[in-house]
Amino acid sequence: MMRKKFSIRTHVIWFTLMPLMVMVILLEAFLLHDRYADLDSNLITRGQQLARQLTVSSEYGVFSGNRMFLDGVAKSAMQEPDVRGIALINTDQQAIVKAGEISNVGNELSLVNAQTPIYDNGNLLLLYRPILASRIDLNEPDARPVIEQEGAVVLEMSRDTTRKQKQHLLQFTLLMTVFFLLLTLYLVQIATRRIILPITNLSQAIHSIGEGHLDTRVIEETDIREFCVLSRGINQMTADLQHERTILQSRIKEATNQLHELAFYDTLTRLPNRRLLIDRLAQALSACARGGYHGALLFIDLDNFKPLNDQFGHAVGDLLLIEAARRISSCLREEDTVARFGGDEFVVMLGRLDADYAHSLSLARGVAEKIRTVLAESYFLSSQLQGQEGTLIEHRCTSSIGVMLFIDHCGNQDELLHCADAAMYQAKKEGRNRICFYQHIMMFEPKEK
Repeated sequence: MMRKKFSIRTHVIWFTLMPLMVMVILLEAFLLHDRYADLDSNLITRGQQLARQLTVSSEYGVFSGNRMFLDGVAKSAMQEPDVRGIALINTDQQAIVKAGEISNVGNELSLVNAQTPIYDNGNLLLLYRPILASRIDLNEPDARPVIEQEGAVVLEMSRDTTRKQKQHLLQFTLLMTVFFLLLTLYLVQIATRRIILPITNLSQAIHSIGEGHLDTRVIEETDIREFCVLSRGINQMTADLQHERTILQSRIKEATNQLHELAFYDTLTRLPNRRLLIDRLAQALSACARGGYHGALLFIDLDNFKPLNDQFGHAVGDLLLIEAARRISSCLREEDTVARFGGDEFVVMLGRLDADYAHSLSLARGVAEKIRTVLAESYFLSSQLQGQEGTLIEHRCTSSIGVMLFIDHCGNQDELLHCADAAMYQAKKEGRNRICFYQHIMMFEPKEK
């Protein structure tokens, strides 16, 4: 199952806000709990102080049983904040005076006593404070005063104000929390935007580079040092890759040209080889058939080449072949083709002669005669034998040329070449250094050159 992908912004927000939110909630919970405890403690402390004051104020009234005095003390105490009710009781736990909203006095009074001076269940807060009186025996002036309990003060405190304070504190805390989180989210958005924009530029640049656009460059639009270093590194890497690709393309082009040369050209004379000749001959046959004009094949063989090779070596023979190729090429039009067929054999293709057979035959004869003439001229070749100085060799080498005309030839290229080759052998048979035309399909037995 493929995992869902999230953006960098989402990751940054989640991994920033989530821990921060948990920390803020825990901290605020602790502070609220501590503040709530302070509010509760303050309420109890104020109640205890008020109860202490009431015990002092009501000591005389309880001792004398003056209800009117006690009622005034109780009503005066009810003016204090958060006081809900007051009960002044005697030693029999009977209420002498009560004020406020204390109801069911008997039940509530039973919840607090000298052993349990504070009762707090979260809703009800009762405070108990005994009213003590010092008795002195007048008959025994040296006797120590006897402290006796004359009654008690039971004070019920209201939690309404404390609850409102807690509620306001909670609302303020939540409001500040929301404000803090929104502010943090805004700052995180700004920070992530400053981070994400360079990352987006880097990502787009890398994607473009991956598609082969090595001219792509990363624009440094940030003051973050790491991104600047990374951008410069990517730009430098891309520039290096572009340079290497240029070199590689140049080498590939050079190697392709070399392969093309090896596949279609003779390595010695730089003339087209048999493969390229066959391809051009096929094109010429189609063109002649469409245009209704003749073409011609000239099969050329050098008559006196083998003795030169045997006497002076292949290096000198190669020089003669190169010069013979140059001389043949000088006799042709740009649209004609001369190819080295192998060894000392050359083939010339005259692609466009004339629609008239006799005129075409005359044109082909003229070209063949021109080639025969230039090939018959003396060759001056440089020979360098091992351990000796270079010598200049003069050599004469004639040629035998077979000519085959075509216009709408029904055969294939090999048949045309075979006919031209047969005419060339006929020229050799007739004494060499001559031109022979193939008039009809004849098969000549190959002879030794």
